[in-house]
Amino acid sequence: MKKERLSIFILPLLALSCVKNDIPYPVVVPHILTLDAEGAKSVDIDNDELTVSIVLEENVDLKNVRITGYTTDIEENRLTVSDEIAGVHDLTSPWTVTLSTWQDYKWTISAERPVERYFTIEGQVGATVMDVENRRAIAYASKTVNLSDVTVKSLKLGPKGVSTYSLNINDIKKFVDADGNAVSVEVEVKSFGDSEYWTLFVEHSDISVSVKSMNIWTKEVYLTAVGVEGQANGFRYRVAGASGWTEVSGSEITADGGQFTAHITDLLPETTYEFYAYTGDDMTDVARFTTDPARQFPNNSFEHFSKVTDADYYKWYDPSCDDPESREIWWACGNGEGKDGVAGTGALGLVLTYPDGNDKVDGGWSVRCESKSLAGVLACGNLFTGRFDKYKMDQNGTGGSVNYGRPWTTRPKALRVWYKYQSGKIDIIGKLPVGDNTKIGDNDRCEIAISVGNWDYKRMGGNPESPVYVNTVNGPYYTSKSEGVIGFGHLVSDQSCDWTQGEISLEYKSLTERPTHIIVTCAASYLGDYLTGSSKTKLWIDKMELVY
Repeated sequence: MKKERLSIFILPLLALSCVKNDIPYPVVVPHILTLDAEGAKSVDIDNDELTVSIVLEENVDLKNVRITGYTTDIEENRLTVSDEIAGVHDLTSPWTVTLSTWQDYKWTISAERPVERYFTIEGQVGATVMDVENRRAIAYASKTVNLSDVTVKSLKLGPKGVSTYSLNINDIKKFVDADGNAVSVEVEVKSFGDSEYWTLFVEHSDISVSVKSMNIWTKEVYLTAVGVEGQANGFRYRVAGASGWTEVSGSEITADGGQFTAHITDLLPETTYEFYAYTGDDMTDVARFTTDPARQFPNNSFEHFSKVTDADYYKWYDPSCDDPESREIWWACGNGEGKDGVAGTGALGLVLTYPDGNDKVDGGWSVRCESKSLAGVLACGNLFTGRFDKYKMDQNGTGGSVNYGRPWTTRPKALRVWYKYQSGKIDIIGKLPVGDNTKIGDNDRCEIAISVGNWDYKRMGGNPESPVYVNTVNGPYYTSKSEGVIGFGHLVSDQSCDWTQGEISLEYKSLTERPTHIIVTCAASYLGDYLTGSSKTKLWIDKMELVY
């Protein structure tokens, strides 16, 4: 009897042990939120690519980088790390560490240590050519310099404060042999137990002064010339055809050896100027440049709009208006253009963006953007340069996609815009950017942003007119760190306000690159791309003006 009872008890257990577990593990991606390292100038964390890029001060040893701490968005007892991140690491090459939740995620931590290097001589013409890859430095001298008795003014080839040199600066003199043939000088530079061997060259230059480059903006220009170090170097300019010349003041000129650059401001847009550079008594031929136009957005006070065919909502262009630039789409919104273009939320009966003739600052109309709920999903009221792409509702989620941008080549310094804001309490949270702690009940935030860039539509997913593709369902998203951004600025506010004129300055990552497109976005909900915000928020926009 006992034996029978035992068998009956064991059989159900065996059956249970054979049940297959088909429940999938949750996908939890561990994100590094912060990372601190001794001697770090900056730390850039990319939670899409799972990378941490550290830029170090030049006196830090790449073989011994001390990471002092880091944080993630995963509780410590739910995270496994393959190697301890905090501590001393050799980052002469990228280091991979695995962070594990239910799955394994490989993060790459890398470091770079930019080193300022220079080699200058008396009587130098132009800037020194620093060939870091081949460890060569070439300085050019005026014809009056004796190449067998060169005076070196400055030399720095390795990290500051930790480098030693095989030759003293005063012993580096001979760059020709007894027969007058050019010779080089080799210098050993030691730092952190390693040696680099640099070769120095000095050669005579065939010129004394020449114009090297012109970087032309709308009301300013950067002129760079090559002259003789130690001589009086400068520029004179005038409006083309004028009688007198204006001397560029010394405070507007910077020098690098014999190369000198003038930053001339307060110029007139679309105006041709003449200038020449000089060094001592020598001068270049007179050259010309024409400043860029002070171009403004079409329909920048939003006076031109028209009803979508067979619908009761609007698009922000009017094919029958008297302004040629406002007859075709330039501004767009989430409403879409229905039968006149690409259908958006308006085709679903959800209108987010309206012309407002009762509440405005300039002209007869403003634009009112309202965030609303669509079946519990936030639909953000917006206005932007570009075109709505499509509304998405599938197994991956609900949202929309847009193509941002319009062709543009000028470089504004700021955007002035009139805006009014009614901030609602956040009542819908879809997703959040990594590290964002927004919660239900917080004030919603509006954002007005401007950027110029040279985006390649083939890489960014858009089209030649509007190159930057954004998908609010599962990315990609657009930020100031996105590829191709040259200049960016934005205004973000969680405070309700009556009509206010804001001025948004652009911060340029490069002063020499020229843009191909411009992006302006106005969103009633700052996290609208993430389907997070208040369904009660409203943002009004009127009269935009670019400042040059």
